[in-house]
Amino acid sequence: MTKAPHGALQGVRVVDFSEGIAGPFASRLLGDLGADVLKVESPAGDPTRRDGPRMHKDAGHSALFEYLNWNKSGVVVDVTREGGRVALHELLAGADILLHGHGPGTLEEAWGLQPAALRIRHPHLVIVAVSNFGWDGPHSKWQGSDLVMQATGGIMAFSGLREREPLKPGLRQSYYCAGINAAYVAMAAWLVVRRDGVGSLVDLSVRDVVASELVSVLPAYSLLGIISARRSSNMDPLLSGQAHPVQDGHVTLQVNTLYGPERFAKFFDDPRLAEQRYSTHRGRMDEAASLRAVLAESLSKEKGRALFERANKAGLLAGLLQTASQLLECDQLEARDVWHDVAQEGGKPWRFPARLARLSQTPTRVARGAPSLGELSQEAARTQARAAAAARDSAPPAARDGLVPGPLHGMRVIDLSTVFAAPYMGALMSDLGAEVIKIEAPHRLDQLRAGGFGYLIDNEAGEEPWNRYTTFQMLNRGKRSLVLDLGTDAGRDVLRALVKQSDILIDNFTPRVLRGWKLPYAELAKLNPKLVMLSNTGYGSTGPWADFRAQGTTLEATMGLSTYAGYVGGDTAKVGQSYPDFLAAWTGVTMLMAALVHRERTGEGQWIDLAMYPLGAAVIPEALIAAQAGEPDIGRRGNEEWGSLLSGVFRCLGADSWVAVSIADEAGLHRLGELVGSAERQPDGIESLQVALERWCASRDPMPAACELQAAGIAAGPVNNARDLICDPHLIAREFCEDVDFGGAVGRRPLIGRPYRWPGMDVAIRGPAPRFGADNDALLGDLLAMPREAIDGLRRTGVIADRPTLLPELGPENLQALVDLGTLKEADAHYRDVVVQRRRVPSTVALAQD
Repeated sequence: MTKAPHGALQGVRVVDFSEGIAGPFASRLLGDLGADVLKVESPAGDPTRRDGPRMHKDAGHSALFEYLNWNKSGVVVDVTREGGRVALHELLAGADILLHGHGPGTLEEAWGLQPAALRIRHPHLVIVAVSNFGWDGPHSKWQGSDLVMQATGGIMAFSGLREREPLKPGLRQSYYCAGINAAYVAMAAWLVVRRDGVGSLVDLSVRDVVASELVSVLPAYSLLGIISARRSSNMDPLLSGQAHPVQDGHVTLQVNTLYGPERFAKFFDDPRLAEQRYSTHRGRMDEAASLRAVLAESLSKEKGRALFERANKAGLLAGLLQTASQLLECDQLEARDVWHDVAQEGGKPWRFPARLARLSQTPTRVARGAPSLGELSQEAARTQARAAAAARDSAPPAARDGLVPGPLHGMRVIDLSTVFAAPYMGALMSDLGAEVIKIEAPHRLDQLRAGGFGYLIDNEAGEEPWNRYTTFQMLNRGKRSLVLDLGTDAGRDVLRALVKQSDILIDNFTPRVLRGWKLPYAELAKLNPKLVMLSNTGYGSTGPWADFRAQGTTLEATMGLSTYAGYVGGDTAKVGQSYPDFLAAWTGVTMLMAALVHRERTGEGQWIDLAMYPLGAAVIPEALIAAQAGEPDIGRRGNEEWGSLLSGVFRCLGADSWVAVSIADEAGLHRLGELVGSAERQPDGIESLQVALERWCASRDPMPAACELQAAGIAAGPVNNARDLICDPHLIAREFCEDVDFGGAVGRRPLIGRPYRWPGMDVAIRGPAPRFGADNDALLGDLLAMPREAIDGLRRTGVIADRPTLLPELGPENLQALVDLGTLKEADAHYRDVVVQRRRVPSTVALAQD
């Protein structure tokens, strides 16, 4: 057995044929993991070379380009010329993975550089094509931007305030998220090549990545008919991520299904917080103003950092609103060795977030800086590619009848996690073909089984309400359930037996839990040296904040994300739902795929220490760069796009109907003026155009308005809610939602699948979430070969259970009351008809050839 000291992907050759953020970020992550990455640029270079402050006055590229493109070499290839296309094909012949970032309509059909054409010519190759709306579907050639991705992807419909326009996340989140997704699916496809010799074409849509964040919102419609609302002024001050002022900044405070405001009453020594009127979510909304006033009295005496640390040491959920400058000086990030410093002559080094997670055997590293334009001659690059192609088995991939088994087919995952991020990793691995066993505690329900972040299917409790919650169904689809008390020796013995027969284990306990059970990775690896284990924590297993508890809402502030989300001139505003959990879920799957690639070649497992907190810095590099360049803090820009000349959301016909529009250049402004009938440009031309656009949109419905704008070459899209997304012809064509059979009266309902299409690969939702303890006997008896009397003994002593031993009060909601209160926008009585109708739209579209 040999190690790969230079990274999990040592020896894997990647061609980055992309520009901007998503594709380059994906290929950079592969480079961090040890891949040999070659960036192919046009003679003009990637536009991000000129995006923002330069590394130094004589540098040929910006600091942002450096961040997105280190660990790469570079070559210039002019694909508009025949000779350039010949050179590109030769480079691809020697590659293993291609990150293709040029969307439909950007490459001439005669050039043969579309992903499907490249798939035919290079059948050995893993091709991940990243584009705004994907390469197939009726809107595949639409123009996009981060604003348009967030609007059409559904995030903005429930972000911001009810009395204001919908709100996007700060900066350019959709493209960084797409990059992480592209990285993990590229490695998953490479596992298939190693196993079966079969190349792949994966078509990943940035908009679909954004829509994949609706894990609570979309199933709440398909399974219940409710549409989420933007937050109102009476939002719950202890559950909404609302920032509360302290002496030197802001903090966030949160309750959950495990404890309520009484814990804060004790912490602040203020019995008013334990009053009955504040004990429920509904009560805190009714009394929001008085609760904020009570909190303000205690918080007025506090300083943010000290309060944050004291509250977390007391086991409470608290966040600290931090800026980019504060992140750069944070001792927890320093202790976690997150930063990569680039020395500058005569100046302070640039500091960039580089370590997304810690891999025990194949740590990520920055081995070199970003390439200068054309640093590698075309002939040198082609010579290297020819050598790599000659070393590869020349036999073409074997032809396959039917679907190729998913990349994780035959693997077993033990899922010890609860709530959002790590369970979502398990669900995605189930989609990829793994058998995923969810280990649940008899005496403490997963918060999602207990009604957290979800509702009862069809608002009916049934005999077992803990099996009917909507978000639990989404994040635990396709898994099996084993109820096991790991607080007992007998329960831990069962877990050890499972570890011996498994490939992956994921947990999201605080670090002290597994240490206390004597089950750290070092001990589990003695049982199974091939085990890949991922521990997902808020702050990581080391550093001064290691034992702090965390959830997405409080982390969002601490990670720096909330500082850059909000209306211009206003307070920070909550955007989306538990966004840090999605960053962690996708990053976790990325690191798991890398560990599996390494294990496939060496037989060696490893431990992945994934902290959520550092991931915030990774997706706000623009703010970190501005802080170090001496520029004013970026602050909250509302819906103003980065680098746009005109952007925003505009009200259309109908209640709360909006269209997002983004224009980046003068030509786009001219086309908009022609469309909306605005006068020629004057000194106040953009303001005049905006007024004309507002008037034009007000007479149209959102989708027709978006179609007219797109036909004029302008990036635009409706602000979609969950119902819009389920009925969206483009998403139906891309099979983004998959019908899952829930059985009985519920029948078949759509759930979010994945943000990519992978033709020919058996990647799919395997079924609904499991009933509590549904697989106890099968797993213990069949998999572990336990005698019946031993299983009965575990059941008698409470080590396993078929029903929860402690139950909170679970029951249906008064949906109309929640609509009246403003928590929900709508409870659609016709949602079952909508779900049936969507199936009548043709859903199979051949992968686009153009």
